[in-house]
Amino acid sequence: MKSTISWLTVTLFLGFMAATSVYAADPKGVEIPGNIPQTGDEVLAKKDAEVLRGKLIKIQDGLYTVETGPGQQVSVRAGASTKFEGNNKGSEGDWIEAVATPDMHLESLKKSTPAYTVEGSILKVEGDLVVVKDDKGKEIRLQTGGGTKLSGSHKVGERIKAEYTPEGQALSIKPAKIQRGPEGG
Repeated sequence: MKSTISWLTVTLFLGFMAATSVYAADPKGVEIPGNIPQTGDEVLAKKDAEVLRGKLIKIQDGLYTVETGPGQQVSVRAGASTKFEGNNKGSEGDWIEAVATPDMHLESLKKSTPAYTVEGSILKVEGDLVVVKDDKGKEIRLQTGGGTKLSGSHKVGERIKAEYTPEGQALSIKPAKIQRGPEGG
């Protein structure tokens, strides 16, 4: 009986060791210095990636701070997998267009024409003027025109995402994605 228990204990121990070594060899969830850790379904993350446009305010230790609108800043982290167009990693003061995942990691970065991004609810539509209230309560006046890319309807109360020049000329207006997190689900 003692022999059987000893063999059973040894077998369980070896099974446990084999299972933990296989699990430890699985790269999912393991953070490798300099790389962006895997955060789940990569296909879904790419599908939900957002384009940010704005002025590059600060770069420090791979953290890029972008002014996405007057007085509004967003920080995104670059990693080993970030693609920089023309190998240009940007300089403070550059106007950039960046693709960022929902967890605020940079997928790509390139220089852009001067433009900001705003997401918010439409307060007013009057001719070529659209007034948007952003998530912080600030009202932004956008002038639309022949060069504005419009998709979807734009009625008072609808949530939109718009790109616009520092002078307020709308470059594009489209429906915003459903907000995630504590306020949006």
